[in-house]
Amino acid sequence: MSDGSITRQTHLFVRAADDASRALSRWLGRPTRISVRRLEALPLERAVGVLGEGEGPLVACAMRISGAVDGILVLACDDPSGLALADMLLGRAAGTSTEWGELETSAAVETANIIGCAYLNAMTPSEDPQGTAAGGGAVLPTPPWFVRDFAAAVMEGVMLSQASDAATIFLTHTDFVIEDSPVTCSLLFVPGAGIRTDA
Repeated sequence: MSDGSITRQTHLFVRAADDASRALSRWLGRPTRISVRRLEALPLERAVGVLGEGEGPLVACAMRISGAVDGILVLACDDPSGLALADMLLGRAAGTSTEWGELETSAAVETANIIGCAYLNAMTPSEDPQGTAAGGGAVLPTPPWFVRDFAAAVMEGVMLSQASDAATIFLTHTDFVIEDSPVTCSLLFVPGAGIRTDA
């Protein structure tokens, strides 16, 4: 993985985080900050290890991006962080959510949708009114889907759904803060054929 490739992806994620912060703040009606501390390009097996450090299951929402840029964006967190995020998004007292019901799942999916669309916008030059990425062609997202399983199973499902043979993924270390309450999440981008990870 070259420094140039990491730098390009870092700029995309930082821009996307800024856009997503503003979008979530408008949706929630309270201050929200999403910031990227750093981005790593990791072999797939190491990424599974990073996400699977805990003993409990992982919660993930994934969104496929296709067109001029191809890949899958994944928002992942452990159960406690995910449920805490759901409480904040649903306007509940901390600790109200204890399991993943329909409302909690919907809150997680909507969060992933907002962040995914922000990432999509970051990949689209602002001067291009047709929504095309540099190099030509539309960049289109799918609705996010929700999965709860252990890290290895989550990553296996993401790779199978992408039909990707990518050896490297981009893992961001991201801080989520909503009204001064931190929530720990990870943001991953699994590149498809439209992204070169060796340039």
